[in-house]
Amino acid sequence: MSDSLKFVVVGLSHKTAPLDVREKLFIPESSVGQCLRRLVDRDLIESGVLFSTCNRTELYAMSRGESAPDRVLQSFGWWPHELSIETWRRYAYGLSDDEAIVHLLRVAAGLESMILGEAQVLGQLKEALALARQAGRVDARLQIILQGALRAGKRVRHETALGRRPVSVSHAAVAKCQDILGDVAGRGVLVVGAGTMSQITVRLLRNLRIGDVYLSSRSSERADRLAELVGGTPLEFDAIEDHIDRVDIVVSSTSASNHVFDAGTIRNLQARRAHRPLLIIDLAVPRDVAPDAGQVPGVHLFNLDDLQSVATINQEERQASAPAAELIIAEELARIRHALEAREAAPAVEALVRRVEGLRDSELDRQLATI
Repeated sequence: MSDSLKFVVVGLSHKTAPLDVREKLFIPESSVGQCLRRLVDRDLIESGVLFSTCNRTELYAMSRGESAPDRVLQSFGWWPHELSIETWRRYAYGLSDDEAIVHLLRVAAGLESMILGEAQVLGQLKEALALARQAGRVDARLQIILQGALRAGKRVRHETALGRRPVSVSHAAVAKCQDILGDVAGRGVLVVGAGTMSQITVRLLRNLRIGDVYLSSRSSERADRLAELVGGTPLEFDAIEDHIDRVDIVVSSTSASNHVFDAGTIRNLQARRAHRPLLIIDLAVPRDVAPDAGQVPGVHLFNLDDLQSVATINQEERQASAPAAELIIAEELARIRHALEAREAAPAVEALVRRVEGLRDSELDRQLATI
């Protein structure tokens, strides 16, 4: 890339950092624009996209100079986070140029996901690109690379078995429900928060003929909207205690910055249920449920990291499709390279065309003058 302009990837993921580290670096949508502006204003990057999910927080950016990856890694202090610099250095990574592009393509294809081939990541990447566009922080080069990644993700899902019979964190959550409770038919479910994974989990559970579904949120409007989407009874957050004896499964996925349920709260809820088995699926980052709540008698608590070991459905078929996905990634890498090279060459080609046209016009004028 011309003038030492490099594509870089900086961040950490479930492959390098445990959940308690990832949740401290999670960047909410409301902070993305401000963070990108800080990085651009300080000449750390020229353009960028911040991608923050429960499993990874990564910055995809264009930055100048041979030391671009190191410089962007050191820009950590301008990110909104709760990590110490020592923790960041321990778990973070920085990639550049082709290595960075291949990593992004693999992320979009689901090859870097906690569950191989997870479909949700492509939609999340689209949303991250849209947020960066809204902030005005996506230049033409970065657009080419990100669009190539989205294209690769779509191809992998349509052209390989990696996109068939999807297995996501939500599928893993449902499998865990069956492992602990057996037949979930008729079991009551409480959903706290309006997160996408919660919605998917409820829809999957409905296929297993669950019983009543209660939908709770700090916002009654959100609870009503979620009830329309997945069906169920909206419930004021303060009314959870009065209904907890009717449920055996709690799925929590809020955007709260602190624990929604501490151990004391769960202990009180369990007392109302006579300590019957209660399965709590915590899909939030940061976590909604305090880890020590899992020690309350009768409680089975699982967070996102716990669910990784559950997701074995269709994994052999998906693993067998990985080589085909890698071929698509190689093709899309070549396509991105060509597009970037064509963009870099365009000014020179235009200048050459203008020069040739000028010479032609001059020669034509000379010929006409001799007539």
